[in-house]
Amino acid sequence: MQCPRCDFENTETSTYCSQCGTPLPISTPYSHPQRENSLPPTLPIGHSYFPSTNYSLQSEMFQHQKISEPRSRITVLRVIRGILYFMAAFIAAFGVVGTFNELFGTSNLFEGLAIFFGFGLLVGSVVIFLFIRHRAPRLQWAQFIWSSLAATAGMVMAFILAFALAGNGPFSGLSFGIIILLYGFVLAAICLW
Repeated sequence: MQCPRCDFENTETSTYCSQCGTPLPISTPYSHPQRENSLPPTLPIGHSYFPSTNYSLQSEMFQHQKISEPRSRITVLRVIRGILYFMAAFIAAFGVVGTFNELFGTSNLFEGLAIFFGFGLLVGSVVIFLFIRHRAPRLQWAQFIWSSLAATAGMVMAFILAFALAGNGPFSGLSFGIIILLYGFVLAAICLW
């Protein structure tokens, strides 16, 4: 297609002249005929149809803007994960209290420390949840359910093994407390994953 202004030969798919930038007439079966006065006025030599761009000014304009990631939607899976996460945090805190009591006895001082550490674990879990609540979860429904079921089955098997090995010996309460603590941590990690 030939440019009506500078007579430069352009490709058929061009909408603007590659030489001077003049809009080229579009010849389609449904287009209206173009008028003579449809060409833009000519500019003096050395000027361009395209405005000059000052990129340093643009970069200064955008320098102080904060780019944030879009917030994720609240879905049923996210709500279930959040509820299960806090249940797992309570399970882990219960495991901390039980393990602490088995290790140090049930005097008032050690029970107070056990409750303090259990409460600290709950506060820590809330802080962790608030920091990563908008992160996109990596596990889908099926993976989440199977992982949770596998962790629960592992906890049941660990309970059976601990009961069979320790019976009512001195370490039975300690092993049960540690199993509950680890199950809470694993389940919380699955909910956050």
